[in-house]
Amino acid sequence: MRKSVGWAELVSALIAVIGAVVCWNAGVRLTAFPEVPDVSPAYTGTFYSGSWIALAALAVIVAGLLIVDGVRRLLTEGAPPTG
Repeated sequence: MRKSVGWAELVSALIAVIGAVVCWNAGVRLTAFPEVPDVSPAYTGTFYSGSWIALAALAVIVAGLLIVDGVRRLLTEGAPPTG
């Protein structure tokens, strides 16, 4: 039972990492501005959405915790120590 929960946690961690990448990509928006003759060159502006970036960071933290606990469950034998 413990090993199956460990594998489920590792799979959940992988899903959380994929979700973090999706959230990060949703939180970054590039805008291209054309050249204005005799005033400024063309450039690209980057807009970061704080809520998406924060959600990506939270997903990475959750994935890290799931990985640590999943590996612990897979590598230990018997009942967990208590007391």
